[in-house]
Amino acid sequence: MSPPARDEAPSIAVVSAPFDADIRDPADLLVRYRSLGCWVRALVEAGAGPVTVIQRFHRDAHVQRDGAHYQFVCDGGPAKPRAWAWSHRVAGAVRAAAPAVVHVDGLVFPLLIRHLRLSLPGDTAIVVQDHGGVHAGSAGFQSWQWRLFYRLGLRAADGFLFTDRGLAAPWLASQIMRPDQAIYEVLESSTDMAATYAPDDDGGPPMPGSPALLWVGRLDENKDPLTILHGFERVAAAHPRAMLTMVFGTDGLLPRVTARIAASPVLAGRVRLLGKIDHQELPRLYAAADFFVLGSHHEAAGFALLEALSFGVTPVVSDIPPFRMLTDGGRLGALFPIGDGEAMGAALLRLCSGDPTARRELVRGHFGRALSWPVVGRSLLAAYRDVSARRRQRRQRRPAAS
Repeated sequence: MSPPARDEAPSIAVVSAPFDADIRDPADLLVRYRSLGCWVRALVEAGAGPVTVIQRFHRDAHVQRDGAHYQFVCDGGPAKPRAWAWSHRVAGAVRAAAPAVVHVDGLVFPLLIRHLRLSLPGDTAIVVQDHGGVHAGSAGFQSWQWRLFYRLGLRAADGFLFTDRGLAAPWLASQIMRPDQAIYEVLESSTDMAATYAPDDDGGPPMPGSPALLWVGRLDENKDPLTILHGFERVAAAHPRAMLTMVFGTDGLLPRVTARIAASPVLAGRVRLLGKIDHQELPRLYAAADFFVLGSHHEAAGFALLEALSFGVTPVVSDIPPFRMLTDGGRLGALFPIGDGEAMGAALLRLCSGDPTARRELVRGHFGRALSWPVVGRSLLAAYRDVSARRRQRRQRRPAAS
């Protein structure tokens, strides 16, 4: 059987294993999982063939939306399945959909991936997308038992989607993935927040400061707020009107953050700790921010950074593979070494002397060209076509291949 023609649209089945147990209605789940719906719509609009989403849920249901079919499958398992979950009912639903390509959300379900490979026809390609959860710093990468377990499942896939190819390096170095498995650089997600934002005129400034810096992320060791405070201290000393606004949900490091602020005459009164806010309030902050700052040690992509970029906010973030990709190698703002507050501060001081309007236009333009949902959809479809062709060619060369 020859590979599909370039203009032939492969049929796709997207498999999503976790769900939120507090939601009882499928339509409500899709409202909360808005990114999944945007992802599927972008794929359909890019020209994909029939798209079916197989979503585990606490009851069976069917929903048609935006040109795709959503099938909710109850397999009796927990809402957040473990790595050893394999779900016979999910595999059966995927098999019944008869897709050319199966997309599995998350590298963290190796037995499900292996079970799908054994359940599906030999010509069906399987591609798995990285959504974080497991990364190079995880304890499992130092355990040969863990590596063997994941190797069993992930080697059954034909390819993988990473926001940046560099994120695949530890998986390849640990020999969990095979060197001949395809790696595709496709954004984990995007956002239409800026495109749908309608500013209101309530008379109050959404963010103080000139420049106004914004942080959106958990207060934990990975996001590294203490490094950000160190860098901002340099900026605040040179710019008396500068302010940093911090939005966060998880607040494990809050005592250390507040202590660091209180101990600094420069930071005291210059850092606004907003804590957790409604997601619908974020657009006003992004629209008013001059800089977006984050010190993450690892990410699969960076949802808050994506949202900020869609508004044209200049990024000053840690130099990790996904941030490198999202900021066009730092061209949109600046990248600093992980944990280096001095370098972060120096980068901010350098950028403060530039033209803020030109910076915002630069960032917005790049987002539209390289990071928007239409771009994600086209990248996905190209990856699916390629992995399907590779699978078929492999079957031609070795009909008994698994």
